[in-house]
Amino acid sequence: MRSRTHLAFGFLFGLLSLSYIKPSNYVIYFAIVLFAALLPDSDHPESSINKKIPIFKVFSYIFKHRGFLHTIWIPLIVFVLLYKFGYYQYGAAVAVGYGAHLLSDSLTKMGINFIHPLKQLRIQGFVETGSLLEYLICGLVIIASVILLLF
Repeated sequence: MRSRTHLAFGFLFGLLSLSYIKPSNYVIYFAIVLFAALLPDSDHPESSINKKIPIFKVFSYIFKHRGFLHTIWIPLIVFVLLYKFGYYQYGAAVAVGYGAHLLSDSLTKMGINFIHPLKQLRIQGFVETGSLLEYLICGLVIIASVILLLF
C-alpha cells in the first residue's frame, strides 16, 4: 500500500480506538498513530518516511521489505515498554497505527507474515499496490473516517 492509504487506515483506526483508549491529548495521540502507520515501511529505501526522515533509511539496509518490521513484534514490544513506564496511551497509539499498517498491507497480493521469523503465517489479499482498487479502498476509508467524525 502507498503511504496515503496507510495514513488513511491509521486515522480511521485511531478514531475507532478513541472510546477505548481515551487519550488525554488528541493531537499527540494522532501524531503518534499516523507516524506509527508509516513506520513499518522504513524497511523500504524509497518509502515516504525515509524521504522525510532520512535517518530511518538505515532500516532498509538492515531489514528486507515486509520482513521483521512488518510483524506484530515491534508494536507489541513498544506497547509493553511504554506501558511499563506509564505511557499506556502512547504505547496504544503506536500499536493502533502500526496495526493499521499491517492490516492494510495484509490486503495486498504480497501480503505480510505477522509472526516472522517464528513461523510462516503469510496473510495475503488481492489488492495490487498503487492500483485503482487501492485508491478506491483509500477513498472508502477516508469517507468512513469523515462519517465517524460527523456522527
